[in-house]
Amino acid sequence: MSSIKYVLTSAVIFVFLAFAAEADDTVLSFAGDSDFPPYSFIDKDETYSGFSVDLARMISATMEQKMEISLTSPKEYTRQLINGEIDGIIGMPVLEELKKHISFSVPVKQLDCAIFVLHTNEYVRTLKSLEGAVVAMPLHSIYVDYVEQYHPKIRILETPEVTDAFKMLIDGEVTAVLCEKNLALFHIHENDLHGIKKVGPPIGPVYDFAIGVQKTNTKLLEDINNAINTLQEKEIMRQLKRKWFGVSLVPPFPWRRVATIIGTITGIMLFLMTGLWVVSLNAAVKIKTDHIRMLSLKMQEKDKLAVLGKLAGQIAHELRTPLSIISNSVFLMQREGFENPETYERRLKMLENKVRLTSNILESILSYSRVKAEVATTISVEKCLGEVLKDMEIPEGVSCDISIDKPEHLHVFMDFHQLYSVLRNILLNSLQAMTSGGTLSVHAFFVEEENSICVRVSDTGTGLSGITPDNIFDLFTSTKITGTGLGLPISKSIVETNGGSLYLESSSASGSVFVIKLPSSEKEKTSGGEKDS
Repeated sequence: MSSIKYVLTSAVIFVFLAFAAEADDTVLSFAGDSDFPPYSFIDKDETYSGFSVDLARMISATMEQKMEISLTSPKEYTRQLINGEIDGIIGMPVLEELKKHISFSVPVKQLDCAIFVLHTNEYVRTLKSLEGAVVAMPLHSIYVDYVEQYHPKIRILETPEVTDAFKMLIDGEVTAVLCEKNLALFHIHENDLHGIKKVGPPIGPVYDFAIGVQKTNTKLLEDINNAINTLQEKEIMRQLKRKWFGVSLVPPFPWRRVATIIGTITGIMLFLMTGLWVVSLNAAVKIKTDHIRMLSLKMQEKDKLAVLGKLAGQIAHELRTPLSIISNSVFLMQREGFENPETYERRLKMLENKVRLTSNILESILSYSRVKAEVATTISVEKCLGEVLKDMEIPEGVSCDISIDKPEHLHVFMDFHQLYSVLRNILLNSLQAMTSGGTLSVHAFFVEEENSICVRVSDTGTGLSGITPDNIFDLFTSTKITGTGLGLPISKSIVETNGGSLYLESSSASGSVFVIKLPSSEKEKTSGGEKDS
């Protein structure tokens, strides 16, 4: 059927050309793209073909003006038109940078870029879903600059020919092909390619496709526009588009009539099925309710297992350091024996301290649901920070800048191990962000106006890419592949339960800054004194 339509369409076009009035002796010189099918190209018989070629010939006949057409490269014919060597271009994209040199006719078509993937690909729908993937694009495509500007994470591979791009897609060398829609469909059809589909809406800008003439030749531009309008009125333009683009231009489908028939049939069926529906409604609702309840129970169990797994990862994260110290101490004690009582006693003391620390860390992990410490005392921020730094392993290449202003005033009223856990977690995150070395800065100081203690922790790491200050403290939010996202939420809960605040002051590619703010123990004592009185 499509072959018959092609023959009939071609016949109409050639009959129009055959019976057009004879042109005068003036010959117009026009050029076009030699490799832009189906718009203009040189076919296997070395003849000029394409939508733009046929359109130019019909315009020539309509204007009664002879036209000589040559096909070359876009760069060459653009230069020729600007230099006045030719009268016009049979078809080209309307680009803003060319409007100051070239006048364009009314649009005869529109160019839009589409995404083509393998038939089995179900996850690519938009340019966003292609970020990080390799895509093929024809060399010198007008859409390359757009993709590079607005989606720099897409890796573009330019191919000399469109067929090369689709061959790489079929061979699995690229994830997708980005190409002008009609150009791509032409090559897919001509090369009998299978297993390829177009996905998503058009990407990037939609360009008008029009005939270009010299900027000063307003008379020729007017004649061309009149000829295009004539061809549109005589339905020749519609038939030409059907021939080259396969656009369905059949009379409008009688949707209203079909909708009426479908509505009538549907009404009859609903009337007949109403009785059965009423009888079976209660049974169906009960079945669905039971099914939903079962699914809900399964989802709850699944969520519990997921939370348990992530919590187990956090426990391992918190206990790794003290357990490592305990293991090392046991090994050294076994190796050294009782020969040196002083060393043996010191190692026993270390084992005792780390076992106690392990127990306290477990309590800290569970503190998200029970963050208020049972025993709170006045503790020194300087002393607690010193313990944290002593127990932590500073990576090679990382330097520490510790600044403590007026340590005699830096006392808070809370559980020592809770503060230890908060400081250790914030410092550990900063150290892990500096994979290539850097500077860890800790500044502890007293804010007299607020009667509070501030600990400002900054690093020169990579920052918190992909996470905003609004959700950095959400449960299970982490920038690390192995992170569980529990450390910061737990730390924030501990600080807030003790009347303070923990927040992200800033984050960029050059590092992050966290601030811990806690009420001074003087404030707690004053409050306690007022309560006692």
